[in-house]
Amino acid sequence: MKIFTYDSKRPAIYLSVGLFIFSLIRPAFVFDGGRGLESDQSFIYLLIGGIGLFGGGTAEFLIWLANPFYFIALFLFAKNKKVSILFILISSLLAISFSSWEEILISESGSNGKIVSFSSGYYLWVTSILVLCFGIIYYFGKHRSKID
Repeated sequence: MKIFTYDSKRPAIYLSVGLFIFSLIRPAFVFDGGRGLESDQSFIYLLIGGIGLFGGGTAEFLIWLANPFYFIALFLFAKNKKVSILFILISSLLAISFSSWEEILISESGSNGKIVSFSSGYYLWVTSILVLCFGIIYYFGKHRSKID
């Protein structure tokens, strides 16, 4: 009988979720919206990103989808489902692809703001997704014969 069982998924999950939560209180990026340089906390983008589709922000909405894909992957990984690899890879690609953007929709009127720089919130967010991505790939690679 084992007194203590170590689940090798825990470090990746805990570190990833911790980084994700920490990213929410950090600024995501700096943009020039015509009134000087502006920046918002990442949690604002998490909250309003889902409704961006209704304000004309189709591309912004697609990037925001990295968040639900991340949480789906997290849930599936906790349940030992290999399909979590697909969800976390999609989330990773979406999150990383945002770094190539030069402008972002800043109002429902359709006006764009130039992205001046990415801030710690963005980098922590991407890191949290990549930590989970590498953790999932490592886990299923190591436990290949034990998982369905």
